[in-house]
Amino acid sequence: MPLSLSQFINAARWIAALAVLLGHAGVFINISDIMVAPHDPGVYVWWFLAKFWHQAVVVFFVISGFLVGGRVLRGLRRPDRFLGDYMIDRFSRIYIVMVPVLALGFTIDSLGRSIFPNSGIYDASFFEGVFDPANMLTALVQQQHIWAAPAGTNSALWSLACETWYYVTFPLLLLPLSRAYSKNARLMAFVCGFTAVLVLSIPNSYFAFGYGIWALGAFVAVARRPLVSSKWLSLLVFIATATVIRLAARGSFVEAHPFIYKLADAATAATFANVLLTLRFSAEAGFSFCRWPVHQRLSDFSYSLYASHMPIAFFFWAGTSYVLGKDWEKVLPTPLHWGVAFALIATALAVGYGFSILTEARTDALRKFLRELFARVDRLGARLETPTARTDEGQVERL
Repeated sequence: MPLSLSQFINAARWIAALAVLLGHAGVFINISDIMVAPHDPGVYVWWFLAKFWHQAVVVFFVISGFLVGGRVLRGLRRPDRFLGDYMIDRFSRIYIVMVPVLALGFTIDSLGRSIFPNSGIYDASFFEGVFDPANMLTALVQQQHIWAAPAGTNSALWSLACETWYYVTFPLLLLPLSRAYSKNARLMAFVCGFTAVLVLSIPNSYFAFGYGIWALGAFVAVARRPLVSSKWLSLLVFIATATVIRLAARGSFVEAHPFIYKLADAATAATFANVLLTLRFSAEAGFSFCRWPVHQRLSDFSYSLYASHMPIAFFFWAGTSYVLGKDWEKVLPTPLHWGVAFALIATALAVGYGFSILTEARTDALRKFLRELFARVDRLGARLETPTARTDEGQVERL
């Protein structure tokens, strides 16, 4: 991958994670009078930036497809078998964060429900059934918001459920294109992948539509030529599209017509994918603002930040409702509202960073351990299957 493209992806990942966090911190900042009353410039900046959270998730899908799906498409061209190492890599990447984050969410939710019992937040109708312990098991098999409710307040994990199944089914669906596996193995893989996609597409979720966005990122990774040669033009088109969608795709009419949201998501995905495609073929040095070392450091814990921030946000919400009164956050913002919002952002960033040191940063170590474990199992299986014979001395040796 060109360095300029890698640097851009690092910047995009942490900015997208921050955009999601800003969107959820926005629950404390009610600017319902933004169109009828004057405000300081900073308020307008917040109002504009805090509503890109869903487009940020679309960007995550495209990046994921580009990095992971692109690896699958390249692996299919090679004569060697790639599926085993691929699945180890994907399992490690997902579950080294997923398992601890479920435990963290359960702890924070339990603490919030215990010390803020009358806040009304954890008793809201949209949380009905989410605290059932069985949801922890369905979350582990990535069914949240597909066939099952989320595990606690961490509803942001819906995108992780979709991506995990894209990781699993994409290579299975395409394995018939590989010559490294037997005909029966390729057929069985396709049947399993197709069946899984069919079953997961039955509920009214984002899974099927999101698959198209994710696959777009994958095919951009192997496309043979760019659509636009200018990196700045590609970036400008994406920013303009995202801005128009941010300002236009809202209101009761749009909410009543979900297909408009899907069109908006498709436009966001297509224009962002076009930036990746342009940078793949660009002979230029890339965007200068993406070369700052801070992008790499912030990108390194973007997954942990995204996966862990929602229980923290609802804990803050419950705490302020308990202490300051229900619906406190619905009044026009005071300095206290802004203080709570930025305290939430700072706390989520600190927790996400610390959490990543214990989990996300150890992904390579887990991958190495799993590879060594499976290698030992293979060697043990080979020894058990090898026929043996006794020598004249009564010792056993392998034939």
